[in-house]
Amino acid sequence: MSYPPPFSLLRSITHLNIIGFKAAAAEVKDKSLKGRPYIIAGARGGRSLALDCSPEAVRQGVTPGMALAAAQRRVKDLLVLKPDPHVYDLMNSEIEKVAARYAPVWENDKAGNLYLDITGTTGLFGAPADCSSRMLCDIIENTGIIPAAAVACNKLVSKVATRTIRPAGLIQIHAGTEAEFLSHQDIKFLPGMGQKLLKTAAVTGIREIGELAALSVSHAEALFGKHGQLLRNMALGIDSSPVESRNGARRITRQADFEEDVIDEDAIMGAIEALAGHGGLEMRNEKLGMCNLKLVVVYSDGIRAEGFEKTKRLLVMHREIVSAAFAVYQRTVNRRIRIRSVGLSFEDLVPLGYQPDLFEPETETKNRKLQEAVDKIQNRYGAGKIARGLAFAAGGYEH
Repeated sequence: MSYPPPFSLLRSITHLNIIGFKAAAAEVKDKSLKGRPYIIAGARGGRSLALDCSPEAVRQGVTPGMALAAAQRRVKDLLVLKPDPHVYDLMNSEIEKVAARYAPVWENDKAGNLYLDITGTTGLFGAPADCSSRMLCDIIENTGIIPAAAVACNKLVSKVATRTIRPAGLIQIHAGTEAEFLSHQDIKFLPGMGQKLLKTAAVTGIREIGELAALSVSHAEALFGKHGQLLRNMALGIDSSPVESRNGARRITRQADFEEDVIDEDAIMGAIEALAGHGGLEMRNEKLGMCNLKLVVVYSDGIRAEGFEKTKRLLVMHREIVSAAFAVYQRTVNRRIRIRSVGLSFEDLVPLGYQPDLFEPETETKNRKLQEAVDKIQNRYGAGKIARGLAFAAGGYEH
């Protein structure tokens, strides 16, 4: 028999899970979409993929990540909508306004997953389930979106719980019953179980989370490698990860001060490249992605110029950060005067949406593997041990 921890240690975490967030936001904007098969896609040809799908499209066999051509063959009257970042930002803003009323700390991945730490709010809003119910009603009333909601003692269990009841509903997992609740849930609901690990589980006959929890540590590691013990602990409902506060956005700032004022384009771009490398490494080490990039240039006469890039998606990889930084520089610097310093600020940093599934991410690409390998070398031997040739053109500067 399991017992709940002492009262002082109990946490109450609510997870809001909005299935098909982009599609749901599109339907709120355009009510005529209700009940129709539609997808969100970034383009209409080539290798374009379905970024999100309406419930009707899913019912007819379309899934996120499916090739656009295949989706259109499957559903003849399929509507294809362009992404609308402005609508998504407005929707997230409204959801966070509700979150701020009920929770001192919340975490929003901007893609339909919101964690709220409502520990200690019973005197204000009632028991955790009542608080979560009020919150859910407010979100539905204020946004028109209907999430699935779950309250439990940690993020892991609340996330699995919303996966069991989605697309909508409310469920509470009482303290001390986490392992019991997880025991008969499908192994695919456990965060971290990507395609490779699911294949391993299927080969060994593991279908439910409880079967993974019943393994010894050595057996779990034999089957699932270095992640075996962690996956086993997760199957037991063990998770101490905090809800990351979004009050006061996290930022990373890097600056390059040239030893002598420069006008050479290669030297300036090289400095920007190096700043992107250092700041990006720090950001990825913290498992964060960037929503907004700021460039600051100080000329030799003291005049300061600033440029901004509000991205349509999280920037994570070095190559895309550098590309965005160069684009901001080209828009911002228009004086033929020597430059004293340049700075990059990585702003509106948020936890990576794929972070809970890093063990075997289904969408893993060669670029990400390469970036992880480069980061590993830099973390071990120093950030300057690997750099593109352009960075060396910066010459002498301090950062």
